[in-house]
Amino acid sequence: MTFATPATETRPVPWVGVAALVVATASGMLFFLLGGAPPAYIALNGLALLLGLVLVVAFPAGRMNERAAICAVVLGVTGIAATLVSGFDLEGIRRWLPLGPVRLHAAMLFLPAIAVLMPYLSGRIQLAAVIALATVFAVQPDFAAALALAAGFILSRPGRQERLVTGIGVAASMTAIATTLFRPDPLVAVKFVERVVPDAFAANAMLALLIGAALLFACAAPLFARSGNPRAVRALAGVIGGFMLASVIGAYPVPLGGYGASPILGYALALALLRMPVVPSRAE
Repeated sequence: MTFATPATETRPVPWVGVAALVVATASGMLFFLLGGAPPAYIALNGLALLLGLVLVVAFPAGRMNERAAICAVVLGVTGIAATLVSGFDLEGIRRWLPLGPVRLHAAMLFLPAIAVLMPYLSGRIQLAAVIALATVFAVQPDFAAALALAAGFILSRPGRQERLVTGIGVAASMTAIATTLFRPDPLVAVKFVERVVPDAFAANAMLALLIGAALLFACAAPLFARSGNPRAVRALAGVIGGFMLASVIGAYPVPLGGYGASPILGYALALALLRMPVVPSRAE
């Protein structure tokens, strides 16, 4: 299976997205430092940022054929679904993959990349992925991931084309959102993970404004990336925006600005994939 053709096919590094990744993550790390977070929080996010930057810049990007894109989406969906059988359960909530002492939030790690690749695929494959993800998010349950899925899918739709695909996909993602809303989330907010902006505001209003502006920048930054499919950048912006909105609505992790490697690596992986246009397999 051929994943890429020579480097002449690569698109430029999405530097606006890279800048947003750095600014948003660094603003959160500044809050960790000023707010008295454990040093390990700064170390983990810093290491994740470094790995993410290497991934974006050094990613062996070229053209990806459609078969490889389908395999990547299947792997991402499988990784998210694995949370249901990973053995890690927190008060009945199953959203994480255990990796030694670290817990990876599977949706924040894989969903941005899935969103970037899906607009290149056929309507049937997109529907299969959306329905599978919506089912997993309803079972976990994870309101934030369901909202991110819905936002990314809706923003990636091609206008009046594929109306049936759009209708079924929206219905599936909205059903997942409704299901999670009817299942109360027993988890309480964890400092430096959730409610980052309000907690920062209590310490320093300017710091809170900095973090808030950086997070908004991270939501919009994908729209400035050059991509073979404008729907891909809209999908990524929608997913990140969905996670951000959920963190405002309830006690859900703040992507990039909060403690956690998964959103940092997930954002970086998605930016890297924007450099790799997907072409039909027959064109290879």
